[in-house]
Amino acid sequence: MSLTPSPLTRRSVLAAGAAGAASTALAACSGSSAKGPGGTVDLTYQYMSFAAQPDQALVQKAVNARLKALGATFTVTLQPVLDYTEKMTLNMSAGNVADLVFTASWTNDFFKNAGSGNFLALDDLLPKHAPRLYASMPKAIWQGARVGGRIYGAINQQRFPKLWGTSVRRDLAEKYDLDVASLTGYEQLEPFFAKVKAGESDVICWATDNATTGTAFYPEIHGWDPIATQYGLAVKYDDTSRKVFNVYATDEYRAAAELLYSWRQKGYTTKDPLSASDRAAKQHAGSIAALSTQAPPTNPQLETYPTIGKSFVATPLLNTDGVSSTLTAVNRDTAHPQECVEFLELVNTDKALYNLLCFGIEGKHYVLKDGVATFPAGTDAKSDRYNPDLDWMYGDQFNAYYRTADDAKAKRWEVEAALNKSAATSVALGFSLDTSKLRTQVATVTAALTQYQQQVAIGLVKPSEGIPKLLKQLDRAGIGTLLSAAQDQMDAWAKGA
Repeated sequence: MSLTPSPLTRRSVLAAGAAGAASTALAACSGSSAKGPGGTVDLTYQYMSFAAQPDQALVQKAVNARLKALGATFTVTLQPVLDYTEKMTLNMSAGNVADLVFTASWTNDFFKNAGSGNFLALDDLLPKHAPRLYASMPKAIWQGARVGGRIYGAINQQRFPKLWGTSVRRDLAEKYDLDVASLTGYEQLEPFFAKVKAGESDVICWATDNATTGTAFYPEIHGWDPIATQYGLAVKYDDTSRKVFNVYATDEYRAAAELLYSWRQKGYTTKDPLSASDRAAKQHAGSIAALSTQAPPTNPQLETYPTIGKSFVATPLLNTDGVSSTLTAVNRDTAHPQECVEFLELVNTDKALYNLLCFGIEGKHYVLKDGVATFPAGTDAKSDRYNPDLDWMYGDQFNAYYRTADDAKAKRWEVEAALNKSAATSVALGFSLDTSKLRTQVATVTAALTQYQQQVAIGLVKPSEGIPKLLKQLDRAGIGTLLSAAQDQMDAWAKGA
């Protein structure tokens, strides 16, 4: 599943109650591989975790047994990391990085790390040591993993287009006659909200939180390619002139902000935004009528209660932001680059190995029937001793077992793989902004967005007052310099594309 945060904000991944496990994992991280049993190379693999997995050691043992059965000359030490964005920022600065590391456009910044020389270029290694992985995606897709013309990450294949839209509680949609399939925009939810507010005293119509969940603005809905998501810069996906613009200065952004402001005034959302953890708890308890989320074409059930989803993206886009949503990079300082890439080949092509990381040990952590993995009798998501639920992070998600019968019946992976092939290709696919000479502007613009943009995006301030203040602060922070540099780089890139 594609579970990437809002493209317009940087978010830290929060995981409660496992700081000790995180500290242990971090202490073990190193860019130098050790020799394992029998003189084999032991690779280290650092990736995101939301919570500690009690049976982590058992799964690691099973992973290495599978590697041995496949003829690998190496083992792997799994190093899940909590509070990933924060901890990996510190690790990168200290050089405390594993041989293999999860990276993305939205966490452990792929483009910044690649541009700073933290990752190893894989152009020669992939075709030689991971030929099946390299051949599994067309060259156009691999453009999204390039920085400065070179490939710095192995793309974890999944549905690449970001299909922003909404997910609605099915029972409430039926009760209040909401035809979810007919929706084309967030504003059309308002009559439904009025009925829910009047008839469901214990349900929040629409929830926002302090991590900007609940915004009604996503560039892809308007056919825009967010070429520098964290700074709000975009181009129209089909604009051959590739003119870069500031999305926060557009009428579309203003309209979305006005909608959220009006919803807050009408009581369709809470007076103050919830904390991220409170919003998540209410969401998973079914206490929120509708959410802003990605709505894949097969309507997957991501909650314990039935939902109906609808995407508002008229033209699914193949762009750099989507392709770079989840990758695995190789540490520049690894002593064993060949073995690292051989591991990438195996984890992306051997279903048994990949699903060990995703689901754990069959019979102990899951049972499999008709391609659907469910919890063993007497266990659930909370009590299962290995349930990271991060399939999209380890490799090719189209090799994953299904988690629900609905997904299996809809042949979700086949549908999403087909969508990757039919999506419109952005004119900027493969472009990445080099900010190595713009560090001052990056810091000041990021600070301004953190302080002012969130309040506007989730309706905390009147847009007629908040947007001018936001734009003024961005100007002072140097957004003009960033935009100009992005345009210059885009023009130069386009000439060589």
